[in-house]
Amino acid sequence: MTIDITTVSKDEVIAQSDFISVNASGKDEALNKTDFEKMKHGVGIINCARGGMVNETNLLEYLNNGKISFAGLDVFKNEPTPREDILTHPRISLSPHIAASTLEGQERIGLEVAQIIIDFFKK
Repeated sequence: MTIDITTVSKDEVIAQSDFISVNASGKDEALNKTDFEKMKHGVGIINCARGGMVNETNLLEYLNNGKISFAGLDVFKNEPTPREDILTHPRISLSPHIAASTLEGQERIGLEVAQIIIDFFKK
């Protein structure tokens, strides 16, 4: 069985999407001012990856000027003490860093911790 997959650049995804959800973590910001400039007016942003993947200063700027309609944040740059203007913004929905609290997420964390303990005692 062959499945054809069409890929597009990050710029194309950002420019064409009504909703953008960041779910994979990395070392660099996934969304910053340059990215927000390329987005459609009225886009929704969700960050369940890790704090810092979405530049919070830029996010607030674009929420306030109306380019971004809303944001859903499960993670924050300065956990456990996020910025007050993030916590009180009327167009940001917050959750208490629970994205990994799925059965699969907890199983993976448990396996990772077990492997760390095994590796420690093998030394």
